Amino acid sequence: MVKFQLTGGQGLKMAAEVRWLLLVSAIILAIARGNDGSAPHRRFEYKYSFKPPYLAQKDGSVPFWQYGGNAIASEENVRIAPSLRSQKGGIWSKEKTSFDWWEAEVTFRVTGRGRVGADGLAFWYSESPGGHDGPVFGSADQWNGLGVIFDSFDNDNKHNNPYIMAIHNDGTKVFDHQNDGSTQLLAGCLRDFRNKPFPTKAKIEYYQHVLTVHFHSGMTNNDEDYEVCIRAENVVLPKYGYFGLTAATGGLADDHDALSFLTTSLHVPGQSPPTIPLPIDAEQEKLAHEYEEYQKKLDKQREE
Repeated sequence: MVKFQLTGGQGLKMAAEVRWLLLVSAIILAIARGNDGSAPHRRFEYKYSFKPPYLAQKDGSVPFWQYGGNAIASEENVRIAPSLRSQKGGIWSKEKTSFDWWEAEVTFRVTGRGRVGADGLAFWYSESPGGHDGPVFGSADQWNGLGVIFDSFDNDNKHNNPYIMAIHNDGTKVFDHQNDGSTQLLAGCLRDFRNKPFPTKAKIEYYQHVLTVHFHSGMTNNDEDYEVCIRAENVVLPKYGYFGLTAATGGLADDHDALSFLTTSLHVPGQSPPTIPLPIDAEQEKLAHEYEEYQKKLDKQREE
């Protein structure tokens, strides 16, 4: 057996080489995260979010959101489409975004008695609200923006559903129902999101024209059990838009429940969120009043 022994000089040289390799690794990681190695500044956006308890007020309204169709809001969730045939519903933010980059975390359940469900649920970021009774999972077709669709019915009979897909539309394309949107998607992944023991989650991030969708299968109650489902670069969405959730059923049916929708604005390091107050118009005054009323009702319900 040959034995090697390092002299003091050799040991110092090797230690320096190890430090150099670690430094290179750190630089590569920094480049992967951003030009300056910093994560984006994050700010929770309450006007584009909802969560329990007291999700809906006693009058049925959801602060800063509007819903319609067959959607039903309660204190604990929004049932966007119930498990009845030919149902459509949706919920949309009332106000357009005022930030360039964002992350939306949606917690939802899709449950049904059958082995196969239908039709599915969709997340939207669109230049205009898509309504709640349109042909694309309850929303309007030829939208300008992003749709992340949780499709539970196999229209093209390729046995590849439930499926999660991201579709970018410039306002001119008609959704390809016959092929389950497979001819138009940016990317997607085959994941079963029906009838899970815990709520399923999707974390949708749009930062510096990179779209990333992380998915939580609902098989555990660990909030960190996300996996990457979709990643697409060079995605150019409208600068500002509305958030929405819609769902639809067909001949088969599932309950499509949204438990929470949490939006965080993302800001490039060195470009902190603006602190100068924006001009207050009639709509902003109305939203501010709604929020004050919401806080009063929440305090009263807590006391009761």
